[in-house]
Amino acid sequence: MGLLNWFTGLFNKDGTLALDINCGELAGEIFYKELAIQACINLISNTVARSEFLTFDKGIETRKDNYYLLNVEPNQNKNGSKFWKEVICKLLRKNECLVVQINKMFYMAESFEVIENALTENTYKNVVIGTYELKDVFTESQILHFELHNQSILPTIEGVAATHSKLAQSASTSYRRNKAKRGTLEVPTNYPQTDAAQAELEKLLSERFKRFVETENAALLPLTGGMKYQAEIANGTSNENTMIKSFINDIFEFVAIGYQIPPQLLNGNVADTDKVVNNYMTFCINPLAEILTDEINRKYYGKAKYLERTYAKLDTSRIKVLDIKDIASSMDILTRIGANCVDDNLKLLGLEPLNTEWSKARWMTKNYERIETRSATNTTVKGGE
Repeated sequence: MGLLNWFTGLFNKDGTLALDINCGELAGEIFYKELAIQACINLISNTVARSEFLTFDKGIETRKDNYYLLNVEPNQNKNGSKFWKEVICKLLRKNECLVVQINKMFYMAESFEVIENALTENTYKNVVIGTYELKDVFTESQILHFELHNQSILPTIEGVAATHSKLAQSASTSYRRNKAKRGTLEVPTNYPQTDAAQAELEKLLSERFKRFVETENAALLPLTGGMKYQAEIANGTSNENTMIKSFINDIFEFVAIGYQIPPQLLNGNVADTDKVVNNYMTFCINPLAEILTDEINRKYYGKAKYLERTYAKLDTSRIKVLDIKDIASSMDILTRIGANCVDDNLKLLGLEPLNTEWSKARWMTKNYERIETRSATNTTVKGGE
C-alpha cells in the first residue's frame, strides 16, 4: 500500500504527472533583499573609503601622527580603507558603531553593552574586539560612538523588501512552473502489479524521466509495456519574466531610498549622472562624513584644541573623478580671484603640492579692485564701464 500511495501521489487530479516537482524541484529562499542591502552598504562604504581625513594644527593643514592614524594605519591589523569600510558597514547594519583607542590605535567593537546616564557620562562594558572581550569599562569621553539615526532604518527596509521578495518569489515560481516540462504518462490497465513491475515503474519515474526532462540536448525515452508519454506545451509568457524583473527593481529602489541613495545610481542608469551623483553626495555621503568628523573632533581632539582650530575633517570633495578639461576653466577663475594658489590646484588634480613660496602665493587679476576705491576715484561712470 505504501508503494501504491507513493505512485498515486505523483499524479495531479487531472491525471497529469508534474515532472518538474518529481524531478529535481528548485526550492529555496530568494535573496533579492539581501543583495540590495549589500549593494547599498558596499556602495556607501567604498565611497567613504575614497575620502581623506585632513588634519589641521592651529588652522594649518599638516600630516603628522594623527593623519597617519586616521588614513593609513588605524591599528596593526588593518589599513585605513578596510577599517573605515568595516565601521561604515557596522554603522549601516546596526545603526551604531563603537571604536575604542588602545595603545594609541583604533579598534572597532563587535559588540558592547552601554549604561546610559542622564546627567553623567555613559559607561560601556563587555566590549568585544574580534573574539577578545575587554575587561575595561569605558566612559563616553574615552570612546568613539557613532550613531546613524534615532531609530534603525534596517528593520523597515527589511519589512518592505521582504514583502516584495515574496511577490518576486511567487512570480518566479509561477514562471518556472509554467515553463517546466510536463506531460501525461498513459499506463495500461493491464500493467503488472508484481513487485518487480512496480519497482521498474518507480525506477522509470524517479530516474529515467528525471534524466530525460533535465537534459539540455536531444533525448529519447524508450517506453515498454504499452506505456505512452505525451508532452505538453509550456505556456510561460514574457510578461511573467517582466513582472519578476519589475518586482526585483522595486526591491532595489525601496532599499536605495532607505539609505538615501538615488535609485538610478544603484540600478546603473547613466542618465543625468552628474545630478544623481551630486544628490548622492549631498544627502547620503556628506551627512555620514559629518557624523564621523563630529565624533572624532569631540572625543579625540576635544574642545580646547578644536577652538584653536586643531581638528580633523573628512574631505569628500575628491571622491568624484574629475576630468582636467572639465575643471580647467574653474581652476583658472579660482586662481585669478585669489581663492586658490598653485598648490590648491594641484591637490584638486590629485597631485602632490610643491610647498614652495611661489606655489603658496595667491594672485589676483588687475581687473578687480575694491569698491570704495573705485567710488572715490571715479565719481562719474560712463557707459560700458
